[in-house]
Amino acid sequence: MKYLVGIYNLPLLVTMLGLISGLSACMLSFNHRLNLAMACFVMAGLCDLFDGFVARRLETTEEESVFGLYIDSTVDAVNFGAVPVVILLHWGFNSWPDYLLFMFYCSCAVIRLAYFNLLQRESQGPFTHYMGLPVTYSSLFIPIVMTIGTALPGSVSSLLVRVCMLALGLFFVLKIPIKKPGGVFYLFFSVLGLLVISFWLLRAFN
Repeated sequence: MKYLVGIYNLPLLVTMLGLISGLSACMLSFNHRLNLAMACFVMAGLCDLFDGFVARRLETTEEESVFGLYIDSTVDAVNFGAVPVVILLHWGFNSWPDYLLFMFYCSCAVIRLAYFNLLQRESQGPFTHYMGLPVTYSSLFIPIVMTIGTALPGSVSSLLVRVCMLALGLFFVLKIPIKKPGGVFYLFFSVLGLLVISFWLLRAFN
């Protein structure tokens, strides 16, 4: 890969699979395949969970670690900032208050990512706590709220989604320490994510 810019390794492959999942969610939204788009959004979250998991189990150079930090945040800005907004716009959240809400949400997401990068560069050791909610959590909370909303009246469901987006934006930037999850979390998140993906796939093909 000496003729290409970038650093190519297994964590990058997982990160790119996440990016492809996020872009697939956007393209499916434009083609009105919203159930499949939601499933792809959750898949993007699972990929983001495991690219770091893979990277920590490999012997990486400092250059690889720094490159991984930057590309992961870039992909996160797309997958967990822009992608849910695209999905929700196609879902029918098209009023001017929704536009303001989405602007607020995306602004908070990119601020959170930039601040996380700053802390990573200044840190002298591994993190035990996050400062603010990681943006990846949007790929869990938004689909779960949307899943619950399928059993509720439309007005109630829409309100829950808007409250969820507002709360996520706030928790991205609030200086609240959140304990970094351990090994059990990966299993829990994976199982929960697969259940939510299965729900939306069943809706897509029924």
